[in-house]
Amino acid sequence: MLTTKMLSKAAATAGATIDFSGDWVNELGSTMTIAMAGQALTGTYESPVSGSGGSVKGDLVGFVDGDLISFVVNWTTTASLTAWSGQLVNLAGIDVIKTLWLLVQNLDDPSEPNGLWKSTLAGADDFRRV
Repeated sequence: MLTTKMLSKAAATAGATIDFSGDWVNELGSTMTIAMAGQALTGTYESPVSGSGGSVKGDLVGFVDGDLISFVVNWTTTASLTAWSGQLVNLAGIDVIKTLWLLVQNLDDPSEPNGLWKSTLAGADDFRRV
C-alpha cells in the first residue's frame, strides 16, 4: 500500500518540537491564537471570509510533531469543520506555516450522486507569526 511505503520512509519524529504558541495571520487576514501543552494545541480562529459573506469564528484543536502541525477548527455558527496540515518554514527570517486545508460542510441531502464531494472544499494557506 502506498501510504505504508510513505510512512516507512518518514522519520520516527520530526525532531525538537517547535513552539507554535501565539498569534498567526494568513494571506486572507484570518487570525488564529494558539496555546500549546506538550504537543497538543488549543486556541481560536477567526476568518473574515465565509460562505455567508461575514466573518466566522471557531475553536481550534490540534497537534504538533517537531515542525509539523495539524489542526481542526469547529466553526461555531455553521455546520462545518476545516482541517489544516502543514510545516513551519523560515522565509527570509519570517516564520511561516505552509498548509493545505479541507473544509467539509453539512449538506441537506448527502445521498445525492457525488454529494459527499460537493460538501468538500480544498485549498492552501500560509500563516505568518504576528
